[in-house]
Amino acid sequence: MSNVIRVRAGLLRETHPGERRVALTPDDVRRLCARMSIRFERSCGIGAGHADDAYIAAGAEPAEFAQMASSSDVFVSVRRPAATRIFPATAVLIFLGSNAAPVTGLPAGQRPLHLDIARLSGMQGVKGADISSRQAAITGHAAILEAARQFGISHPMLMVDGSFVRPVRMAALGSDAASLQALATARRLGALTHGFGLERDTQAKIERLGAKFLGMSADLARLRQELCDPLSKMQLITTNVVIPGQTAPMLLDETMLSRLSPGTVIVDLAAESGGNCALMRVDETINVFGVRIIGSATLASHEAAEASWHFSDGLRNLLEHLIDADCSLRLDPRDSMTAALMNEETTLRRVSP
Repeated sequence: MSNVIRVRAGLLRETHPGERRVALTPDDVRRLCARMSIRFERSCGIGAGHADDAYIAAGAEPAEFAQMASSSDVFVSVRRPAATRIFPATAVLIFLGSNAAPVTGLPAGQRPLHLDIARLSGMQGVKGADISSRQAAITGHAAILEAARQFGISHPMLMVDGSFVRPVRMAALGSDAASLQALATARRLGALTHGFGLERDTQAKIERLGAKFLGMSADLARLRQELCDPLSKMQLITTNVVIPGQTAPMLLDETMLSRLSPGTVIVDLAAESGGNCALMRVDETINVFGVRIIGSATLASHEAAEASWHFSDGLRNLLEHLIDADCSLRLDPRDSMTAALMNEETTLRRVSP
């Protein structure tokens, strides 16, 4: 096995402002080095608590991006690399880009192959398929903690002189992993929770978490009408209704915002897809009508160490699935997982030096 030339992989430093996660931790780099050679950009793991020396001890080598780009086969990152980073057409990029715009401008054969981990979401029995849902759950958890900070309290069940402070009333609009985790976290902290979603099994999911079901409607005009009164009684609202490949639907327009109680906090988890809330600004917190709207796109980075551990664990499993016994990365559309990752790609691709 010592004669086999392994796949050359590059671990990228994240470039999105405020992004502190890293795609691979030193522990998973150590395990993967048996199958591939790995180089990393210096400081790629600092935000998640991993020093360069830990990656070197795990068997990886530090390298500048230009050096990696010219001699690596596979590149891994949490987010899609910035458009300013140029990769060879033969490169394979693996990242989580559920909100990223489609690649356009060049034929498939003249640009790097983009393997978006988000395409695996919902697949059963696939190693690495839960990366997206794990990150979403961490985002939902972080959203509630951030909202608590905005309220200026550390716990919705704060006790003063032997009596509980009135619990916060919270509503989650959406039934995805982030919204469900937001409901679960808020309930653990003592909030009175409510949920709203569009899918048929939404009610069962929400009620299993001990939350009150607010209803469902696929018609936006009717949806806003149904939500207006119950939301006016909430102090905390999270929204995360997205349609893949489309701008997120507007759930809370300016009229609805004006009817919310002053002091209400909204965490718009659909910010990167355009937002479910009128007037929202990505990566900003604004105050309108006395309502604070949080449009952060980096909530998972608030828990960067834990989020990176889960991301790395899933990515290692995914890479181990894709790498052959001869240490080549084999992308075969006849494999259901690979077909989902490649999406529009139809040709078998085998990466080896």
